[in-house]
Amino acid sequence: MKVPRVVRGLMQDSSFPSFLMLVLLVIVNAILQPGFFSFQVFRINFMTFTPLILVSLAQATVILVGAVDLSIGAGMSLVTCVMASLMTDSPLSIVLVMVLGVVLALFLSFFNGFFIGTIGPPPLIMTFATSTMWFGIALLIRPTPGGYIPESFYTLYSRTIAGFLPAPVVILLFAGAICVLLGRTRSFRHLYAVGGNERAARASGIRVSWIKIFAFLVSGVFMALAALCLVGQTATGDARSGQGFTLNSVAAAVIGGIAFSGGKGNYVGAVIGGVILGLLINIIYFAAITSFYQEFMKGVIIIVALLFGAVPRLRRELAQR
Repeated sequence: MKVPRVVRGLMQDSSFPSFLMLVLLVIVNAILQPGFFSFQVFRINFMTFTPLILVSLAQATVILVGAVDLSIGAGMSLVTCVMASLMTDSPLSIVLVMVLGVVLALFLSFFNGFFIGTIGPPPLIMTFATSTMWFGIALLIRPTPGGYIPESFYTLYSRTIAGFLPAPVVILLFAGAICVLLGRTRSFRHLYAVGGNERAARASGIRVSWIKIFAFLVSGVFMALAALCLVGQTATGDARSGQGFTLNSVAAAVIGGIAFSGGKGNYVGAVIGGVILGLLINIIYFAAITSFYQEFMKGVIIIVALLFGAVPRLRRELAQR
């Protein structure tokens, strides 16, 4: 039986294995989590998943250009601490502090991108260093979790827009629109060239330094949205609130078919990877796995997901021998 060209193209997409994994996890979640397909559970799940999905988009952008950002989680924490320290009940204060949070996230990302793009230190080492800097500043601002987030701000995150769209879904749709617009720009297409072969990209006239800075700036946009959602979810400033997001964002991007070496993958895969990790957390919780084994089981499932995604590549390599 001949497979239609469209279906064959989808099966060859780098995110297709992760899509199959997503379908499997949705079935398992539906079995374990009562009312999984109800609107209320859908809303609650996406309130939890949205920060991880957004930070997965941020990390995916950096990985596409052949880098990695280990400071994303610490950057998110710093933004939450600043917002919780400055925000008041005044509507003007809320708006200004939100803008400040976005600007701060963009600055943190630009700082990484500028040094990596112009001076050239290894991204792993550079962003590890800045992660400790951001974490230290966040601890200086808020040694303990706290601060003040107005009820009018954090309740907005749990609201339903137009009676049927949860606020987190609206935020994800906005992020999706950004992805679509980015995909039409020349700079974004150059991300793949630089990530795939930096030397060839430079030889072809692409401004590699600018493209790396551009990648980190785009990452900063998604990190800012993730931080705003995290503040809405936790209603507090916490120097440790973003710690779990760094490695989870890397795992989500790779699970979603983003090549860790750069130059291959797409945002759809990053979103799927973020949802997969969110569903994994659900499965571990509703399967009543004890806390002693939760992180172990999470690691095992992530490895299985990565192996699942590697099957098409292994089949192609075996076919070529």
